Amino acid sequence: MAVTTFKPQRNSNTPTVLIYVLAVIGIGLLIYLGINVLTNMGALGGKSALSVSVLDDQAEVYLNNALLGQTPYDSTEIKTGENTVRVKNASTSYEVSIDFLRNSEVVLNRDLGVSTVFSSGQNFWIEKEGSGAVLSVVSEPDGAKVFIDNTEVGATPYSSNNLSEGDYELRIEKAGYESQTARVKVQKGFKLNAVMKLFPIPVPSTVNLLEGSTDLYDVHSSDSMVTSDAASWAKAVVYWNRTRGINLADTGVNKELVFGYFIDYAGRLYDKDGNDITGTTDLGEVAAGAYLRRAPDGPGLSEAAKTTLASVNVVAGKKATILETGLGWLNVRSTPSLDGEVLVKVNVGESYAVLEESTGWTKIKVSDTVQGWVSSTYVEIE
Repeated sequence: MAVTTFKPQRNSNTPTVLIYVLAVIGIGLLIYLGINVLTNMGALGGKSALSVSVLDDQAEVYLNNALLGQTPYDSTEIKTGENTVRVKNASTSYEVSIDFLRNSEVVLNRDLGVSTVFSSGQNFWIEKEGSGAVLSVVSEPDGAKVFIDNTEVGATPYSSNNLSEGDYELRIEKAGYESQTARVKVQKGFKLNAVMKLFPIPVPSTVNLLEGSTDLYDVHSSDSMVTSDAASWAKAVVYWNRTRGINLADTGVNKELVFGYFIDYAGRLYDKDGNDITGTTDLGEVAAGAYLRRAPDGPGLSEAAKTTLASVNVVAGKKATILETGLGWLNVRSTPSLDGEVLVKVNVGESYAVLEESTGWTKIKVSDTVQGWVSSTYVEIE
Protein backbone atom coordinates (compact mmCIF):
# COMPACT_ATOMS: atom_id res chain seq x y z
CA MET A 1 0.00 0.00 0.00
CA ALA A 2 2.80 2.32 -0.34
CA VAL A 3 3.69 4.06 -3.47
CA THR A 4 6.77 5.93 -4.59
CA THR A 5 6.02 7.70 -7.83
CA PHE A 6 8.51 9.50 -10.00
CA LYS A 7 7.00 11.96 -12.46
CA PRO A 8 9.74 13.76 -14.45
CA GLN A 9 8.30 16.67 -16.41
CA ARG A 10 9.17 18.08 -19.78
CA ASN A 11 12.26 20.23 -19.97
CA SER A 12 15.11 20.59 -22.43
CA ASN A 13 16.57 17.21 -21.44
CA THR A 14 13.70 15.11 -20.19
CA PRO A 15 10.37 14.38 -21.92
CA THR A 16 7.18 14.10 -19.94
CA VAL A 17 6.88 10.76 -18.16
CA LEU A 18 3.96 10.39 -15.75
CA ILE A 19 3.20 7.53 -13.41
CA TYR A 20 -0.23 7.73 -11.83
CA VAL A 21 -0.57 5.23 -8.99
CA LEU A 22 -4.25 4.96 -8.23
CA ALA A 23 -4.86 2.21 -5.73
CA VAL A 24 -3.70 -0.84 -3.86
CA ILE A 25 -6.18 -3.70 -3.63
CA GLY A 26 -6.08 -5.96 -0.60
CA ILE A 27 -8.19 -8.98 0.27
CA GLY A 28 -11.65 -7.62 -0.39
CA LEU A 29 -10.29 -4.17 0.45
CA LEU A 30 -9.70 -1.12 -1.73
CA ILE A 31 -7.33 1.47 -0.30
CA TYR A 32 -7.02 4.63 -2.33
CA LEU A 33 -3.63 6.28 -2.11
CA GLY A 34 -3.73 9.91 -2.99
CA ILE A 35 -1.15 11.28 -5.38
CA ASN A 36 -0.31 14.97 -5.33
CA VAL A 37 0.13 15.86 -9.00
CA LEU A 38 1.63 19.30 -9.39
CA THR A 39 -0.12 21.29 -12.06
CA ASN A 40 2.82 23.51 -12.96
CA MET A 41 6.05 21.58 -12.70
CA GLY A 42 7.84 24.30 -14.63
CA ALA A 43 7.63 26.43 -11.48
CA LEU A 44 10.16 24.13 -9.81
CA GLY A 45 12.96 26.08 -11.40
CA GLY A 46 15.25 23.11 -11.81
CA LYS A 47 14.54 21.65 -8.36
CA SER A 48 12.49 18.58 -7.41
CA ALA A 49 9.26 18.07 -5.49
CA LEU A 50 8.53 15.55 -2.74
CA SER A 51 5.17 14.36 -1.44
CA VAL A 52 4.95 11.79 1.37
CA SER A 53 1.95 10.13 3.04
CA VAL A 54 1.44 7.01 5.12
CA LEU A 55 -1.51 4.74 5.73
CA ASP A 56 -3.23 4.77 9.13
CA ASP A 57 -0.89 7.10 11.01
CA GLN A 58 1.30 10.19 10.96
CA ALA A 59 5.02 9.84 10.48
CA GLU A 60 8.11 12.03 10.44
CA VAL A 61 9.86 12.68 7.13
CA TYR A 62 13.66 12.99 6.97
CA LEU A 63 15.84 13.95 4.02
CA ASN A 64 19.50 13.00 4.42
CA ASN A 65 18.88 12.67 8.20
CA ALA A 66 17.40 16.18 8.47
CA LEU A 67 13.80 16.35 9.74
CA LEU A 68 11.55 17.94 7.13
CA GLY A 69 8.18 17.61 8.85
CA GLN A 70 5.28 15.23 9.36
CA THR A 71 3.02 13.45 6.92
CA PRO A 72 1.19 14.38 4.88
CA TYR A 73 4.25 16.26 3.66
CA ASP A 74 4.75 18.29 0.47
CA SER A 75 7.71 20.34 -0.74
CA THR A 76 8.84 21.85 -4.04
CA GLU A 77 12.30 22.78 -2.75
CA ILE A 78 14.16 19.46 -2.86
CA LYS A 79 17.69 19.56 -4.25
CA THR A 80 18.36 17.35 -7.25
CA GLY A 81 20.64 14.34 -7.16
CA GLU A 82 20.91 11.36 -4.81
CA ASN A 83 18.87 11.86 -1.63
CA THR A 84 17.94 9.50 1.18
CA VAL A 85 14.34 9.76 2.36
CA ARG A 86 13.29 8.19 5.66
CA VAL A 87 9.71 7.89 6.87
CA LYS A 88 9.42 7.07 10.58
CA ASN A 89 6.63 6.59 13.09
CA ALA A 90 6.69 5.40 16.71
CA SER A 91 7.09 1.72 15.86
CA THR A 92 8.96 1.38 12.59
CA SER A 93 10.50 3.22 9.66
CA TYR A 94 11.24 2.98 5.95
CA GLU A 95 14.28 4.37 4.14
CA VAL A 96 15.15 4.64 0.46
CA SER A 97 17.79 6.39 -1.62
CA ILE A 98 16.40 8.14 -4.69
CA ASP A 99 17.94 10.01 -7.60
CA PHE A 100 15.80 13.16 -7.74
CA LEU A 101 15.64 14.47 -11.30
CA ARG A 102 15.35 18.15 -12.25
CA ASN A 103 11.78 19.41 -12.53
CA SER A 104 10.37 16.13 -11.24
CA GLU A 105 8.11 15.06 -8.41
CA VAL A 106 8.71 12.07 -6.13
CA VAL A 107 5.72 10.66 -4.28
CA LEU A 108 6.04 8.17 -1.44
CA ASN A 109 2.99 6.46 0.05
CA ARG A 110 3.84 3.80 2.63
CA ASP A 111 2.10 1.38 4.90
CA LEU A 112 4.69 1.24 7.67
CA GLY A 113 2.83 -1.52 9.50
CA VAL A 114 4.48 -2.78 12.69
CA SER A 115 7.87 -4.03 11.48
CA THR A 116 10.06 -4.45 8.43
CA VAL A 117 8.31 -7.76 7.69
CA PHE A 118 4.77 -6.62 8.39
CA SER A 119 4.69 -3.58 6.10
CA SER A 120 4.36 -2.87 2.40
CA GLY A 121 5.18 -0.36 -0.28
CA GLN A 122 5.74 0.57 -3.90
CA ASN A 123 8.72 2.35 -5.44
CA PHE A 124 8.74 3.62 -9.02
CA TRP A 125 11.57 5.32 -10.85
CA ILE A 126 12.72 5.78 -14.44
CA GLU A 127 15.99 5.42 -16.32
CA LYS A 128 17.05 6.33 -19.83
CA GLU A 129 16.65 3.27 -22.06
CA GLY A 130 17.49 3.74 -25.76
CA SER A 131 14.39 4.16 -27.87
CA GLY A 132 12.16 1.42 -26.43
CA ALA A 133 9.57 1.39 -23.65
CA VAL A 134 10.67 -1.01 -20.89
CA LEU A 135 8.85 -2.15 -17.77
CA SER A 136 10.76 -3.93 -14.97
CA VAL A 137 8.92 -5.34 -11.94
CA VAL A 138 10.57 -6.70 -8.80
CA SER A 139 8.73 -7.79 -5.67
CA GLU A 140 9.49 -8.75 -2.09
CA PRO A 141 9.08 -11.66 -1.84
CA ASP A 142 9.78 -12.65 -5.44
CA GLY A 143 7.76 -15.16 -7.40
CA ALA A 144 4.64 -12.98 -7.42
CA LYS A 145 2.34 -13.23 -10.44
CA VAL A 146 2.41 -10.17 -12.70
CA PHE A 147 -0.76 -9.00 -14.45
CA ILE A 148 -0.91 -6.24 -17.06
CA ASP A 149 -4.43 -5.08 -17.88
CA ASN A 150 -5.74 -8.24 -16.11
CA THR A 151 -3.63 -10.58 -18.25
CA GLU A 152 -1.04 -12.72 -16.47
CA VAL A 153 2.29 -12.10 -18.17
CA GLY A 154 4.82 -13.77 -15.87
CA ALA A 155 6.27 -13.71 -12.37
CA THR A 156 8.67 -11.43 -10.54
CA PRO A 157 11.37 -10.59 -11.31
CA TYR A 158 9.75 -9.58 -14.60
CA SER A 159 10.91 -7.41 -17.47
CA SER A 160 9.36 -6.54 -20.84
CA ASN A 161 10.43 -4.35 -23.74
CA ASN A 162 7.44 -5.33 -25.87
CA LEU A 163 4.95 -2.84 -24.47
CA SER A 164 3.60 -0.08 -26.62
CA GLU A 165 3.81 3.42 -25.26
CA GLY A 166 0.79 4.18 -23.06
CA ASP A 167 -1.12 3.52 -19.82
CA TYR A 168 -1.45 0.11 -18.18
CA GLU A 169 -2.88 -1.42 -15.04
CA LEU A 170 -0.14 -3.31 -13.22
CA ARG A 171 -1.11 -5.87 -10.59
CA ILE A 172 0.96 -8.37 -8.62
CA GLU A 173 -0.35 -11.24 -6.53
CA LYS A 174 1.18 -13.92 -4.34
CA ALA A 175 -0.65 -16.43 -2.14
CA GLY A 176 -0.54 -15.41 1.50
CA TYR A 177 0.20 -11.75 0.72
CA GLU A 178 -1.94 -8.69 0.10
CA SER A 179 -2.08 -7.96 -3.62
CA GLN A 180 -1.19 -4.57 -5.10
CA THR A 181 -2.42 -2.66 -8.12
CA ALA A 182 -1.02 0.46 -9.76
CA ARG A 183 -1.88 2.45 -12.87
CA VAL A 184 1.33 3.24 -14.75
CA LYS A 185 2.40 4.92 -17.95
CA VAL A 186 5.40 3.78 -19.98
CA GLN A 187 7.11 5.91 -22.62
CA LYS A 188 9.66 5.31 -25.33
CA GLY A 189 13.21 6.01 -24.34
CA PHE A 190 12.65 5.13 -20.69
CA LYS A 191 12.74 2.10 -18.42
CA LEU A 192 10.10 2.14 -15.71
CA ASN A 193 11.30 0.27 -12.62
CA ALA A 194 8.67 -0.96 -10.17
CA VAL A 195 9.66 -2.44 -6.80
CA MET A 196 6.77 -3.68 -4.71
CA LYS A 197 6.89 -5.02 -1.17
CA LEU A 198 3.90 -7.15 -0.25
CA PHE A 199 2.29 -7.29 3.20
CA PRO A 200 2.19 -10.88 4.54
CA ILE A 201 -1.37 -11.61 5.71
CA PRO A 202 -1.12 -12.48 9.43
CA VAL A 203 -4.52 -14.16 9.86
CA PRO A 204 -6.56 -16.81 8.01
CA SER A 205 -9.31 -15.58 5.72
CA THR A 206 -11.76 -16.87 8.33
CA VAL A 207 -10.75 -17.23 11.97
CA ASN A 208 -12.41 -20.10 13.82
CA LEU A 209 -12.43 -21.10 17.46
CA LEU A 210 -9.75 -23.56 18.47
CA GLU A 211 -11.29 -27.02 18.53
CA GLY A 212 -12.81 -27.70 21.95
CA SER A 213 -12.59 -24.04 23.08
CA THR A 214 -15.32 -21.49 23.62
CA ASP A 215 -13.15 -18.38 23.80
CA LEU A 216 -9.74 -19.08 22.21
CA TYR A 217 -9.44 -18.54 18.47
CA ASP A 218 -7.07 -20.37 16.11
CA VAL A 219 -4.85 -17.85 14.27
CA HIS A 220 -2.52 -19.95 12.16
CA SER A 221 -0.08 -19.56 9.27
CA SER A 222 2.19 -21.81 7.24
CA ASP A 223 4.44 -18.91 6.18
CA SER A 224 7.70 -18.98 8.13
CA MET A 225 8.10 -15.25 7.49
CA VAL A 226 4.92 -14.72 9.53
CA THR A 227 5.54 -17.26 12.27
CA SER A 228 9.29 -16.86 12.89
CA ASP A 229 8.83 -13.78 15.09
CA ALA A 230 5.72 -14.38 17.19
CA ALA A 231 6.06 -11.03 19.00
CA SER A 232 5.80 -9.13 15.70
CA TRP A 233 3.09 -11.54 14.56
CA ALA A 234 0.91 -10.67 17.56
CA LYS A 235 1.27 -6.94 16.87
CA ALA A 236 0.59 -7.54 13.16
CA VAL A 237 -2.69 -9.29 14.00
CA VAL A 238 -3.73 -6.28 16.10
CA TYR A 239 -2.73 -3.91 13.27
CA TRP A 240 -4.54 -5.98 10.65
CA ASN A 241 -7.63 -6.12 12.88
CA ARG A 242 -7.69 -2.32 13.09
CA THR A 243 -6.82 -1.47 9.47
CA ARG A 244 -8.36 -4.31 7.42
CA GLY A 245 -10.58 -6.18 9.85
CA ILE A 246 -10.64 -9.80 10.99
CA ASN A 247 -13.29 -12.19 9.72
CA LEU A 248 -14.48 -14.21 12.70
CA ALA A 249 -16.46 -17.29 11.72
CA ASP A 250 -20.15 -16.48 11.25
CA THR A 251 -19.78 -12.88 12.42
CA GLY A 252 -18.12 -11.18 9.45
CA VAL A 253 -15.26 -8.73 9.17
CA ASN A 254 -14.75 -6.76 12.37
CA LYS A 255 -12.44 -3.75 12.76
CA GLU A 256 -13.09 -3.54 16.48
CA LEU A 257 -10.35 -5.33 18.42
CA VAL A 258 -11.58 -8.88 18.90
CA PHE A 259 -8.80 -10.46 20.97
CA GLY A 260 -8.10 -9.66 24.60
CA TYR A 261 -4.82 -11.58 24.66
CA PHE A 262 -2.54 -13.81 22.58
CA ILE A 263 -0.58 -16.95 23.34
CA ASP A 264 1.95 -18.37 20.89
CA TYR A 265 3.24 -21.84 20.08
CA ALA A 266 6.21 -21.33 22.43
CA GLY A 267 3.93 -20.52 25.36
CA ARG A 268 4.66 -16.78 25.38
CA LEU A 269 1.81 -14.50 26.39
CA TYR A 270 0.84 -11.12 24.90
CA ASP A 271 -1.74 -8.50 25.86
CA LYS A 272 -4.49 -7.11 23.59
CA ASP A 273 -1.99 -4.74 21.94
CA GLY A 274 0.51 -7.50 21.24
CA ASN A 275 2.95 -6.57 24.03
CA ASP A 276 4.82 -9.47 25.63
CA ILE A 277 3.45 -10.15 29.13
CA THR A 278 4.93 -13.61 29.60
CA GLY A 279 4.95 -14.43 33.31
CA THR A 280 1.66 -12.71 33.99
CA THR A 281 -0.71 -14.98 35.88
CA ASP A 282 -3.83 -12.80 35.87
CA LEU A 283 -5.21 -11.48 32.58
CA GLY A 284 -8.17 -9.78 34.19
CA GLU A 285 -11.39 -9.38 32.23
CA VAL A 286 -11.00 -10.50 28.62
CA ALA A 287 -13.63 -11.64 26.16
CA ALA A 288 -11.58 -13.90 23.88
CA GLY A 289 -8.00 -14.84 23.08
CA ALA A 290 -6.03 -15.94 20.03
CA TYR A 291 -3.59 -18.83 19.73
CA LEU A 292 -0.74 -18.11 17.29
CA ARG A 293 -0.19 -21.51 15.72
CA ARG A 294 2.34 -22.67 13.16
CA ALA A 295 0.24 -24.66 10.70
CA PRO A 296 2.89 -27.40 10.19
CA ASP A 297 2.69 -28.16 13.93
CA GLY A 298 -0.81 -29.55 13.41
CA PRO A 299 -4.10 -28.67 15.13
CA GLY A 300 -4.46 -27.93 18.83
CA LEU A 301 -2.33 -26.25 21.46
CA SER A 302 1.36 -26.98 21.85
CA GLU A 303 2.51 -28.40 25.18
CA ALA A 304 4.19 -25.08 25.98
CA ALA A 305 0.94 -23.19 25.34
CA LYS A 306 -1.01 -25.64 27.50
CA THR A 307 1.44 -25.15 30.36
CA THR A 308 1.14 -21.36 30.17
CA LEU A 309 -2.66 -21.38 30.00
CA ALA A 310 -2.86 -23.71 32.98
CA SER A 311 -1.07 -21.07 35.09
CA VAL A 312 -3.06 -18.06 33.87
CA ASN A 313 -6.23 -16.79 35.50
CA VAL A 314 -8.72 -15.34 33.01
CA VAL A 315 -11.45 -13.45 34.85
CA ALA A 316 -14.89 -13.54 33.33
CA GLY A 317 -15.93 -10.11 32.16
CA LYS A 318 -19.17 -8.25 32.74
CA LYS A 319 -22.46 -10.05 32.30
CA ALA A 320 -25.62 -8.61 30.77
CA THR A 321 -28.95 -10.06 31.89
CA ILE A 322 -31.92 -9.47 29.60
CA LEU A 323 -34.74 -7.58 31.35
CA GLU A 324 -38.46 -7.74 30.64
CA THR A 325 -39.30 -6.18 27.29
CA GLY A 326 -43.03 -6.93 27.12
CA LEU A 327 -42.36 -9.36 24.30
CA GLY A 328 -40.35 -11.99 26.12
CA TRP A 329 -37.30 -11.43 23.89
CA LEU A 330 -34.86 -8.75 22.71
CA ASN A 331 -33.33 -8.17 19.29
CA VAL A 332 -29.57 -8.51 18.86
CA ARG A 333 -28.39 -6.17 16.08
CA SER A 334 -25.28 -5.99 13.90
CA THR A 335 -24.58 -2.34 14.79
CA PRO A 336 -25.46 -0.13 17.81
CA SER A 337 -28.47 1.34 16.05
CA LEU A 338 -32.12 0.54 15.38
CA ASP A 339 -31.07 0.42 11.73
CA GLY A 340 -28.72 -2.48 12.46
CA GLU A 341 -29.61 -5.88 11.02
CA VAL A 342 -31.32 -8.21 13.49
CA LEU A 343 -28.98 -11.16 13.95
CA VAL A 344 -30.88 -13.20 16.54
CA LYS A 345 -33.31 -12.77 19.42
CA VAL A 346 -32.38 -13.44 23.06
CA ASN A 347 -34.83 -14.34 25.81
CA VAL A 348 -35.70 -12.40 28.94
CA GLY A 349 -33.76 -13.63 31.95
CA GLU A 350 -30.79 -15.00 29.99
CA SER A 351 -27.26 -13.69 30.69
CA TYR A 352 -24.44 -13.06 28.24
CA ALA A 353 -20.83 -11.85 28.35
CA VAL A 354 -20.42 -8.14 27.65
CA LEU A 355 -17.92 -7.40 24.88
CA GLU A 356 -18.30 -3.63 24.61
CA GLU A 357 -20.48 -0.75 25.77
CA SER A 358 -21.58 2.31 23.85
CA THR A 359 -24.06 5.08 24.61
CA GLY A 360 -27.45 3.38 24.80
CA TRP A 361 -26.12 0.03 23.54
CA THR A 362 -24.32 -3.05 24.85
CA LYS A 363 -22.44 -5.58 22.74
CA ILE A 364 -22.89 -9.15 23.95
CA LYS A 365 -21.51 -12.56 23.03
CA VAL A 366 -24.54 -14.69 22.25
CA SER A 367 -22.57 -17.78 21.27
CA ASP A 368 -19.18 -18.79 19.93
CA THR A 369 -20.26 -17.60 16.50
CA VAL A 370 -22.72 -14.77 17.17
CA GLN A 371 -22.15 -11.42 18.85
CA GLY A 372 -24.10 -8.20 18.48
CA TRP A 373 -25.68 -5.13 20.05
CA VAL A 374 -28.73 -4.87 22.34
CA SER A 375 -30.46 -1.83 23.79
CA SER A 376 -28.98 -0.96 27.19
CA THR A 377 -32.47 -0.07 28.35
CA TYR A 378 -33.36 -3.76 28.53
CA VAL A 379 -30.22 -5.19 30.12
CA GLU A 380 -28.78 -5.25 33.60
CA ILE A 381 -25.00 -5.17 33.75
CA GLU A 382 -23.25 -7.18 36.46
